[in-house]
Amino acid sequence: MLSLRRADLHLDVETPYLMVDGKGGKRQSVPVSPTLKAALKSWVAMTPQLLERVMSVRSSCAVEVSLSQLCAEGGVEYQRRHVHGLRHSAGTRVYVETRDLLEVRDHLRHRDITSSEIYVEYARKGKPSVTKDW
Repeated sequence: MLSLRRADLHLDVETPYLMVDGKGGKRQSVPVSPTLKAALKSWVAMTPQLLERVMSVRSSCAVEVSLSQLCAEGGVEYQRRHVHGLRHSAGTRVYVETRDLLEVRDHLRHRDITSSEIYVEYARKGKPSVTKDW
């Protein structure tokens, strides 16, 4: 996220996507939802001073400070989640919405399904036990 460049945004194509740097410097395309597409287009239009970069901050700490300020401005409780927590939220949401572990693997670009299994556990937290009322 911190290294994302405007040239990595491919929003005006039939299937919008981002090019990101993965582990080991591997370049990968990531699909973009209609909501994210609209948000990115709006952000890019509002921040021409950033030139080649998408974000103005360069460290995880700076992102955390920015998120905290945004939450305060929006009246949302800041839950002190780190940037990587957004990835966990996305993986959990994909699993909750699809109940498909392979979809989680593919969405997060995991090498194998065992890395994706943690999102099943995240989705189960807070849910009542199946046998609670038996």
